Order: sequence, then C-alpha cells, then structure tokens
Amino acid sequence: MPLTFKRSERLSIGTEIELQLVDDERYDLTDRADRADRVVSAVGDRRRVKHELTKSMVELNSSVHRDLDELHAELRALTETVRRSAQRQSCDVCGGGRHLSNDWRKQVISDSARYRQLASRFGYLSKLACVFGQHIHLGVNDGDEAMYLCHALTPYFPQLIALSASSPLYQGVDTHFASSRFSAQNSFPNYGCLEHIYSWCEFNAYYERLNAAGVIENVKDIYWDARPKPELGTVEIRICDTPLRLSHAVRLVGYCRLLADFLLRRRTPIAPEYDAFTHYNKINAYRSGFAAEYVDSATLRRSSLTAHILHTLEALSSCAERQEDRAVLQAIERHVRQGISDSEHIRQMLHNGLPQAQVIKRLCDELLQPAS
Repeated sequence: MPLTFKRSERLSIGTEIELQLVDDERYDLTDRADRADRVVSAVGDRRRVKHELTKSMVELNSSVHRDLDELHAELRALTETVRRSAQRQSCDVCGGGRHLSNDWRKQVISDSARYRQLASRFGYLSKLACVFGQHIHLGVNDGDEAMYLCHALTPYFPQLIALSASSPLYQGVDTHFASSRFSAQNSFPNYGCLEHIYSWCEFNAYYERLNAAGVIENVKDIYWDARPKPELGTVEIRICDTPLRLSHAVRLVGYCRLLADFLLRRRTPIAPEYDAFTHYNKINAYRSGFAAEYVDSATLRRSSLTAHILHTLEALSSCAERQEDRAVLQAIERHVRQGISDSEHIRQMLHNGLPQAQVIKRLCDELLQPAS
C-alpha cells in the first residue's frame, strides 16, 4: 500500500538534538546504575525527551514552529529541565558530535524494541554509532516537493558539515578531521547519498520493493543525508553534528529554512549528477571544514568552501524578508569569516593544556550560552 504523505505548512520548522549524557566526575559518557534512565524518566516528557540508540544519548525533540525565537525558547527550556534532572543524578549534558574519548565497548543499548533489534542485527556497529547529531525538519506540501528539496539541498550539505563540525577526536586521539562523526555511521545500509529518485511515486516504488524483500521494515531504515518524513510532512536533514551551543543549532535551522525557501522560489529541474561529486565535496568538508575545497558539479569550477558559503549568503539575502532571517545570515557570515568551528574551539582548549574532563565540563556550561 503506498505511503501517504501528510501535508504540512511549507517551511514550518522543527529539530531533534542529540546530547551527550556525562558523569560529573570524569565527564565520561554514562549510564551507570541506570542513572541515565532516571534522568529521562524524571523529565516526564517522553515525546520531547528520550534516549536515542544508547542510554548515554539524550534526544530533544522540538514542537513545530514558524518563529526561530520560539524554537530557541522551547529548546532552552527543555535543556534546562534535562540539566536539572541530570545534575540530581550526578550527571550533566553537553553538545558535540562525538565524545572526546568514548569507549564504544562500554555503551549500553536503549530499551526500545527498535534499538534492541538494530543491535541484534548490526552487533558492535550499533555501539560504534554512539555519536551525536542534529536533525532539521522543514515542512513541505507534498511528497514530490519533499523529494525535490532532498536533492536540491544536496550541494549545500558540505556547508552544513563545516558549520556544525564538532567531532575532532575519536577515543582521545585527534582525527585531524573537522567532523569525524560520519565514520561511525557509514557502515549501515541505506546511509549517505540519496538514491536517484525524484518523485513521490518513485519513492513509493523504491520503498515497497525494499520492504517486500525485507531489506527495510519502515522509512526509518532509510538513513539518507536528507529524507522525506511522510508521517510528519517534512524533509529531514541529517548531516549535522550537534553544535556546542543551542543558539547555533537554532541558527542552522534558520539557515536551512532560508536555503529551502530560495530553492523552492527558483525551482528548476534536478539534473542527475554523479554521486562522486557529492562524496568528494562532503569528505573535503568533513576533513577540512571551512578550509575545504569545493567543486561545483555543474560548472566544474573549484573554489574554497568558505567562498561557496559566502556566495550562497549573498544569494539568500533576497529571501531574507524577516528580521530573524537577516540576523541568521549576518551571524553565519560572521561565523564563517572568523573561521573557528566548534571543532577548532575544542582543539584550542586542549592545546592550551586544559585536561579533557575540564574541556567537557566547559562544554556543558557553554550549551546554553549565546553563540559567538
């Protein structure tokens, strides 16, 4: 039976943010003595606050919004509630795409039947996937619009990688990547680039064929960088690390909305392109962040990713009709020109001699601070 796509208000916004739950002694990821379960249950809002794949992951789920300030206020209130709950259990929460020295072997899979099933199927990969991301939801009118946006947004994913990069270390070692989070997930099937599917009818045929073969059970088993969410009526962008500050996470939601607005206003047919271009630009962004090289697949022109972002900001200014949109563009430009990502911020603290536990403690305190 074909999937029904729920109609949503175009360009309504929402987000999911995965936070690290750490103890307040060594600031390691924690689920000791079921403290993690008590942190979530004490909040008493299983719709908006829950565990993700492992018990050391706390996921915040926003409501649907039109206004960025309202989204920020909701996320801030949720985070303050979660922090109070965590601190009563000698824990805290922080942002970042990956814990600085997480030992994957110590992670405990959440009690959800879906996560238990994933762990049974994928074994140690499930624990390796204890990384932390931000998912951004944009409302669309129908499935065809969703598929269009998934593809039209793809050339901008390297920008989002660089803007959110916050996972420079793996098991205590500097990876020399701005964002290393992707390496924990790329072994899963149906991960990464979209298939060459351009309409809701084609997506339904794809879904039904894979479902009939037992390759997937539901839409959640499709882990593309951006995917349609028919039950919500949204496009879900899944490429971002969790930023260190909620205010920056909200800024990224605003930037994605501006991108989608621009692309829908100037809607042109999607020209199928080799996935190699997308992979090349993404891996460069993961590796070098703002300093990455970017190749325009249409013109084959090379530029810096920073130049590509600044050019995009200039183009988006025509869509920035609200004050909050203009503020987003100004803040993104300031952030890019400074060239200091969250990953570089973490590196600077470590290079200045701050012990890892103290770095993570600072990240806990920075979570609710204004973005730079």
